[in-house]
Amino acid sequence: MTITDEIKSRLDIVDVVSESVQLRKSGSSYTGFCPFHPNTRTPAFVVFPNTQTWRCFGACAEGGDIFSYVMKKEGWDFKEALKQLAQRAGVELAPQQPEDKKRRALEDKLSDLLSGAADYFHQLLLHAPQAEAVRQYVTGRGLTKETVALFKLGYALDSWDACRNHFNMQGYDDEDLVDAGLLTLNEEKDTRYDRFRNRLMIPIYDASGRMAGFGARTLDPDGLPKYPNSPQTAVFDKSRLLFGLDLARRYIREARQVVIVEGYMDVMQAWQAGFRNVVAQMGTALTEAQLRLLKRYTKRFVLALDADAAGATATLRSLEVAREVLDREADVRFDARGLVRHEGRLQADIRVVTLPEGFDPDKLIRADPSAWPSLLDQAKPIVAYVIDIATDGLDMHDGKAKAAVVQQVLPVINDVVNPVEREHYRQILARQLQVDERVLHKVAVPTSRKRVRAVGQPVEPSRTAPDSLESVGLAVAIRGSTAASEMRRADFLRQCLAFPHLISQIDKKLAIHQQALITEADFTRLDDKALWRQIRQRPTHWPVATMDDLWDSLDDDEYLRERVQTLLSIPQTPESELDRLPDRLVLSVLDWRLERTKSLLSEVERLFRESQAQENLEMLELYGQQLRELPSQVRSIDRARGAMSATGRRQTKEHRNMKRNTVRGD
Repeated sequence: MTITDEIKSRLDIVDVVSESVQLRKSGSSYTGFCPFHPNTRTPAFVVFPNTQTWRCFGACAEGGDIFSYVMKKEGWDFKEALKQLAQRAGVELAPQQPEDKKRRALEDKLSDLLSGAADYFHQLLLHAPQAEAVRQYVTGRGLTKETVALFKLGYALDSWDACRNHFNMQGYDDEDLVDAGLLTLNEEKDTRYDRFRNRLMIPIYDASGRMAGFGARTLDPDGLPKYPNSPQTAVFDKSRLLFGLDLARRYIREARQVVIVEGYMDVMQAWQAGFRNVVAQMGTALTEAQLRLLKRYTKRFVLALDADAAGATATLRSLEVAREVLDREADVRFDARGLVRHEGRLQADIRVVTLPEGFDPDKLIRADPSAWPSLLDQAKPIVAYVIDIATDGLDMHDGKAKAAVVQQVLPVINDVVNPVEREHYRQILARQLQVDERVLHKVAVPTSRKRVRAVGQPVEPSRTAPDSLESVGLAVAIRGSTAASEMRRADFLRQCLAFPHLISQIDKKLAIHQQALITEADFTRLDDKALWRQIRQRPTHWPVATMDDLWDSLDDDEYLRERVQTLLSIPQTPESELDRLPDRLVLSVLDWRLERTKSLLSEVERLFRESQAQENLEMLELYGQQLRELPSQVRSIDRARGAMSATGRRQTKEHRNMKRNTVRGD
């Protein structure tokens, strides 16, 4: 995760914008008067929590993310915005060491490769004849096409080298694939083969939405393991990841509660039913890193785990970690004001719910979605749950068994800071064990070095209403094709850095097809916008010399230098492909523009319907104009793509014929 991603994951753009703009909730978005131009009649400024972006549909016709907003609002450059937002988010801007830069470059490279793998597996699931069985399996599990697209489910062919061959042809070598966890290395035989074969592929993203690895469900009834994950890599650490968190962050904040389940299918089924504040563990007990990650978004946790023996054991393990991590004073000096500020961060209300026998969240939600919020309402505080688990089925005539329960439960009770609450749980334990409460005060038990703090106050119910299909469609774009578009943008910049003479050819081809030239607005990352400004200022000849000039110009900007290093670490385009490279890059530009325009059109259609329901004539006029202009833009880009694709197919055919004639000696 980059510094900017880390900051974005901790801050909500609605909170930041609300400090300078009076926002009003409108469906799933917020509207207000644009702060960047005089306007008191039409609230044309819209903030989208789904995408953590903003856009002015009025005179500005601009938009962006939280960084672009504060830069425009405060007149800051990127460095100043980074400094101010990092301070607000509690992110330390430590100087980048050479080893940090190398690590970051490797992580970006592997994440890009894994994003490509997610696209590859997803297309196989949708179209490969060999994937028919897994398509039927997914349908049988009740997952809709929208859910499959949102989570980008895929299929790994039943082959030892299909994935390897595909990405070797894309310019990645075996070492890259091993580092990404896509190939398995047999050191004894010095052989490499596809790690995932004949499996349903489930992409796993980090909190910022960056690809990290895969979960892979076997399609063989006797296949083991049932759900293997990617191996430990530079970007995949299952002890620091939570499945679905990148999608759930907003809903966790809104519900002020996160529900933690055990399985991937549990999360997907919950999302599909409209329960969006749900995440899953990675097949292990909760870890300190996972819990600290969740604390950024909420103070209340509900563990909803299976009722079988394994689930009960996992619950107790999770509780132990939660008790040690979430409710203790963590390296905080006695600073009254500081303690008040950090009080929420250092406390958590952890509750546990046991599902009915024979049910997991997936099965329960499919059987009766209304039962899910009712079940969560029954979640018990940690201590009450531990008492119930420890005394369940206990022989009340067995004194030694009772004594063992006391030794297990009293340390948990003793960690409760509030004396009233502490006595409350002692009374419950005494009643459950049918002993005099005064006896419990005489029992000597090991004490924890750290005292836990009181749990938080009750919060709102955790159910969030299902979003509209348009909102789900936007989320699909964010989760799926947006990742592919970012890869296209990264590849475009890399090629322009390596081959600056191509830029004039790209400009000419865009002009021929009546498309706008590349500008900063084509890029979403602020460092990419700044980098494109630098590239545009370079001469288009003598690439080696101008690369040195560019490097010198970036001396004062370590983040841009790091971005350039990352881009140039991606496998280079073979010389044999350079003739066709301008056409491919133009198609990439058209592809990401088409995706962006369609996403914007979807949002405007939703805003238009909301304005109709509110009978807001000013907004209807504003959005109506957008609905007339955006479809025209989509058609224009589509025509250009069609023409470019036809040209590309003709050139590919000519290239193949030329190679065939060369082999024949014609």
